[in-house]
Amino acid sequence: MSVASIQMPSPISPHLDRMVDNPSNRLHLSPVNRRENDPNRPFEGNSLPQQPKDSLRRKGNDNANKPESNIKPLALLPPPPKSVTERAKAAAIVLNRYRIEYKNDWDFPQSIIHSQAQIQKALEKEVPINLVIPAFPFKSSNRSKKVLGPLPDEAERLSLLHLNGLCLAIKDATNSDTFLTIVSDGITYNDILGVSDQEVWRYGQELRRMAELNGCHHIRFSRICDLVDAEHESDNLNEELYLARVSEYRGLLEANTPEGFDVLDAISNDPDISTTYKGYKKFLMSERDNRTNRSRSQTERENGSIAKAMIVRGKAFAETLKIKYPDFVRLSIHPSNDTIKVSITMLPQNNEIVMTPWHGAVVRGADGSITMSHAILVPAMTHDIIYVDGRPSYFRERSEVFSWPSMNVTFEYLYPCGIMIKPANSSSEYPLSMVDMQKIRTLAMTCSPVVLRGFANTKDRRTYIAKAYDLGPVLPWKSGVIQEVKDESNNDPESNSVVSAEAMPMHYDGMFKIITVKDEKTGKEKKISDTPHFQYFVSQSAAQPGDGYTLFASSDLFARYLPQAYNIHKLEKIKWTCHSHGFFDHVMEDIPLVVRHPTRNSPCIRWHQPWPKWRTSYGFADISIDNGSQSLIPLVDSLLFDRRVCLRFSWQEGDVLVSDNFAMLHTRTSFSTDHPRELWRIHTA
Repeated sequence: MSVASIQMPSPISPHLDRMVDNPSNRLHLSPVNRRENDPNRPFEGNSLPQQPKDSLRRKGNDNANKPESNIKPLALLPPPPKSVTERAKAAAIVLNRYRIEYKNDWDFPQSIIHSQAQIQKALEKEVPINLVIPAFPFKSSNRSKKVLGPLPDEAERLSLLHLNGLCLAIKDATNSDTFLTIVSDGITYNDILGVSDQEVWRYGQELRRMAELNGCHHIRFSRICDLVDAEHESDNLNEELYLARVSEYRGLLEANTPEGFDVLDAISNDPDISTTYKGYKKFLMSERDNRTNRSRSQTERENGSIAKAMIVRGKAFAETLKIKYPDFVRLSIHPSNDTIKVSITMLPQNNEIVMTPWHGAVVRGADGSITMSHAILVPAMTHDIIYVDGRPSYFRERSEVFSWPSMNVTFEYLYPCGIMIKPANSSSEYPLSMVDMQKIRTLAMTCSPVVLRGFANTKDRRTYIAKAYDLGPVLPWKSGVIQEVKDESNNDPESNSVVSAEAMPMHYDGMFKIITVKDEKTGKEKKISDTPHFQYFVSQSAAQPGDGYTLFASSDLFARYLPQAYNIHKLEKIKWTCHSHGFFDHVMEDIPLVVRHPTRNSPCIRWHQPWPKWRTSYGFADISIDNGSQSLIPLVDSLLFDRRVCLRFSWQEGDVLVSDNFAMLHTRTSFSTDHPRELWRIHTA
C-alpha cells in the first residue's frame, strides 16, 4: 500500500516532564512507558500509598529515619505504568469525546466499544494506532451560494488541525503513535454531482500542502488508486496521469459493490443507510438549487435518484475500505447510530446541525467564535471576507480591533484558541511602540492568547515596560515591574520552580499571589487569590524546537466540552482546597472552581493541577474537592489538557504575548538548559 505520508517530528505533549530522583537526573525526558501527566488517568497522588506493615512497626526505632539501601520513599515514586487495557480505555474515552453525539465519558456506543478492542490489539502488538475516514472529496459544486471557491480554505485548515489534535490526544492517552488516513472519496461522487476530475485532483493537492504547512504530521492521505490495487502509481501520480486513469479507478471501485446489494431494501431496513439517504436528499436541495427550469416534484425525483446512486457508490467505497484497512478504526462524517463507524465532528463549530468544511464557509465572530454557514447567508454589512494567499478564505465579523490604519498586518487564528498578529510583509518591521495596546487588551478578552510576532524592538526593556502601562495599570512583583522567568540552576528544593527548567502544573496566576482578608461571615482571616487580569510576556530567548512550550487552556472551550452530567452550572457550586508546599507554602480553602469574568460575565475556571512529590524537585501541591466527588479532579485535569481546549504554544525570540488571566489557565513543559529559555512577564489589572 502506498500512502502519501507527512513525516512527523517528536510530538508536542503536555506530558513532557523530568525525572526528579536527584538533581542530576531532572533534565532527562521521561521514558516512553511513564504516565506522569496523563490527563485521562485517575490521579493517584492525593494520598500517600500505604507503607508496608513491618515498616510501620519500625517507626519508633532509633533507625526509623535512616533510609534503607536500594529502597526509595514511596511518596517519590510515580504510579505504575498503565496496562494495555487501561490505555485502550483511555483512548476510547478520547475518541468518544470527538463524537457528534457525545454526552458523557461513560456512555460508550457500540462503535466505541469496537474501536477500543481494535486499539487494544494495536497496543498489544506494539504497532501504531490507525484511524481511517473517507472525507474531503471536493468543494461544493454550488459555488454561487455555499462556498468561497473550489480550493481548500480556512474550513479545511481548521478541520485538519482538529483531526490532527485527535491523533495527538490518543497518543497522549496511550503513548503510542497514532495516525489518521484520509481517503478522498472525490471521484466516488464527483461525476454524479457535476464536479470535474481536475477540480478533485487540485483540491486534494492543495489539501496535502495545507496539512504539511500547518504541521499536521499525524495525518496521512490515500487516493482511490491506493484502494483498488493500483497503488504502484500513487507515488508518481501527477495531474495528467490522474486524469487519464480516473475512469479506470472508478470502474475498479464499482466492482467492489456487494453482490446483490439492493439500494431500496437497504434504505428501508438499514438505519444508517436510511439516515444517510435522508441526509443526501436534504444536502442535494441546497447543492443543486442553482439549477433552474425544474419543478419541485421533478427536483425531488432527480435528487432521490442521485441520492440512491451515491449510496450505491458509497457502499462500494465502504467495502473497499474494509478490504484495504481491516484493522483501522473506522470514522465517519455522517451522523449515525454509532454501531460500526464512529461519527465525529470534523471541526469545532457553534452550529446546531454540524456542517462539513467542504459544504460551507467559516464565519468568525468578533469574539473568535466559529460557525459554519452557506456563504450567501453571511451579511456583507457586518462581515468581511478575509483573503489568504490571494484567495477568499473565511468571513470575519467587522470590529475596530482589526483596524490598524498605520500598519499592514495579518490576523491568523491559532488552534484551538488564540490569535497571531504579524506584519503582512516580512520586511516591514513595525516597532512595538506603534501597537495600540487597548486593541490588544480588547482582543485578549475574547481571543487569548494574543501573539505579536515579527515586530521590532520587542526585547527593549524601556519599550516593553512602556507598552505594559498602555495595556493597563501595572501590578509590580516584589523584584520590580518585570519578572524574569529563566532557569537559575538552583537545586534548593525550597526555591521557586518558576525559575527552573522543570515543567509546571496547570494553574492561573494568583494562586501564587495571595492576600489575607477578613471573611465577612465568620470574621476570621483567610487567604484569597489576588488575581491579575492580564499576563504580558516577551520572549528574550526561546528553547530549542520541541522544548519549553507554554500551554494555554481556555475556560470558554472547557465549558463547551464538559460532559452533560457535569455542566458548568453544576461546577459553579464546587469548592476546592490547595495545600502548596515548598516555596509557595500555604493552604487555600474554599476556592470556587468557577468564577465569572469581570467584564464578560462568562464562566472562568480556577484551578491548580495536583503536583505530587515524585513530579518535582521543588514544591509539590495537594488538591482536594471540598464539597463533591474527588473524581472531579482527573476530569478537570483531562479537560484542561484536552487538545480541543489547550493551545501548545511554541515561542520564537521576540514574541510578545498577552493573555487574559481570568479567561485562561496556563502551564509550561520542561526545557533543556543547553538552550536557555527566558521570558519576561508583567502583570496588569
